[in-house]
This record gives sequence, structure tokens and C-alpha cells, in this order.
Amino acid sequence: MATTDEKFARNTGLVDPATGRPVRRHTVSGASYVPKPGWPHFWGRALDALVVMAVSGILMAVLNSLVQNLALGSVSLALLSSDGLFVAALAAVWLLVLFAYGMIMGTTGSLGDAAAGMRSVRIADGTTSGAWLGGWRAVCWSFAPAYMLMAFASALGGGSGDTFDAKFTAVDVRAVVGPEGRPPGIL
Repeated sequence: MATTDEKFARNTGLVDPATGRPVRRHTVSGASYVPKPGWPHFWGRALDALVVMAVSGILMAVLNSLVQNLALGSVSLALLSSDGLFVAALAAVWLLVLFAYGMIMGTTGSLGDAAAGMRSVRIADGTTSGAWLGGWRAVCWSFAPAYMLMAFASALGGGSGDTFDAKFTAVDVRAVVGPEGRPPGIL
């Protein structure tokens, strides 16, 4: 049985001169990439989680203030009279922020990606997930609290798995890989 790496990527036998890590090749597109190691990947995703928590917390505080000051009219009264409805509104804020951040991450990259010098791409062809799939991937992460434990374990093992879905990986954008899919100077 072939492993995920054998099904979606091939090891080229080359070593990236900038990072010293092995260069792999996408099977469909033929482009080369260097996987991001575990610790930078972990800290990049931890930064993404902090951004989502901070933005959600601010928006939840604003919603709470609007409700407490009856600024939303009858909606404020409904949210004040029903704890379940208020909690549902807070959960909706959380999920909307998470989905929106995932959409940004799937198209242009996240703050964690930029800080860690990585990009989440499909292993098969090197494309990004796009807005729709990126948003849903982010929402799914929120329902998997074990993700951080698994990312931590992956970091300890030196892995760079980007998600539970073996179709994606975090690639090192700071690696020196030429446009022909090979490091500079290699013909």
C-alpha cells in the first residue's frame, strides 16, 4: 500500500540549498516544493488561532455591548430574554469569523502563513484550496480540538502535515526552488 507521500508527491533526491531540506515534486504539475518543518508550521497555525480568537472576541464584545444598550431594538430584547439565542448569536459570530479567515487563508494566505514563511497547497498539483474550501477547512478545524495536540506531536516528530486531510501540505515559500521546478543551478 502506497503512503500519502508516495501517492501525491515524489522525492526528487535534491536538497534545497537555502533550507537544507529535501525537495519534493507535485505529481500532477511536476513543480517542486520544500515541505515546511513542524515547529514553524505549528507556531504559524497557533498565530492563526490567536487572530481568530482576538477578532471573534472583539466582535462578540461589540455584539454584547449593542445588546446591553438595546441598540438593536427588538433583536436586543430577544437576545436579552433568551440565553440560548444569545449563545447561538455568539457561536454564529465565531463561525463567521472562522469561515471568513479560512476563505482568506485559502486564497491569499493567512498571517500565520506569512509569519512562518509557508503556504498551504494541495500535494498533488501545488494549488491552493480556494475561498470556499478554505473556509470550510477552517470551520472543520474548530471542531477538532485535538488538532493542536496533533500539530504539536507532528512538530515534535519533524512533520509538516497541514491538516487531517492528507491532500494538503504546508510548503516553505522561503526555499530556493526555481521556476522550472528545480533548485537554481540544477539542470
